[in-house]
Amino acid sequence: MRIRQVGDPILRQVSEAVSADQIGTKKIVGLIDRMKETLDGIKSISDENGNALSAPQLGHLIRLIVLRIDGEFQVMINPVFKASSSTLFEFEEECFSLYDQRATLERYYEGEVTYLDQTSISRTQMLSGEMAGLVQHEIDHLDGVLFLDRLEQAGREAHSIDELLKDDPKRLQQVRAMMSYMTS
Repeated sequence: MRIRQVGDPILRQVSEAVSADQIGTKKIVGLIDRMKETLDGIKSISDENGNALSAPQLGHLIRLIVLRIDGEFQVMINPVFKASSSTLFEFEEECFSLYDQRATLERYYEGEVTYLDQTSISRTQMLSGEMAGLVQHEIDHLDGVLFLDRLEQAGREAHSIDELLKDDPKRLQQVRAMMSYMTS
C-alpha cells in the first residue's frame, strides 16, 4: 500500500524525533524522495491535491513532514507549530489515509513553525490560512492523531465523498482515482 490507511496501527502511534546524525542518511534521504514522489503522483491526478504528507503515512514513525508551499517542496524535520494568535478559521480537512471522508474543523489561522530542514539547518517560518492548517494536520499525524479524533472533540461529523460529490461525477471520479493510487 502506497499510503497507510485508517486501521493501520502505525497511524495511532507517536513518532520519534529525528536526531541530527540521522539527517542526511540514506534512509532519511530515501524517505524524503519517496514522500515527494508520492505527492507528485497525487498531484498528477489532481492539481489541487498532493501538498502535504507525513512520514507515518508511509510507515515510518519519525517526526518528518513534506509540504508543497508555493509549488516548492519544504521538508520539515521535528516540526513544532505555535499559534501566533487565538484566531481560528474553518478548514476543510481531508486525509490521504482516509480519503473517502471530509470534514470542516477549526484550526489556528496563523502560526510559526520551527523545524530542521534536510541539511540540519534550524528554520522558523510564519504560515497562515491553508498552509497553517496543513502543517497542523500533518503534525497531528506525528502525534498519532487523525482529524476524525478532532471531529469527535468538536461535536462535528465527517461526510463521505459519495455524498459530497454526488452532483460532480467528474470530480468524484478524480477522487476515486487518487484513492486507488494511494492504496495501490
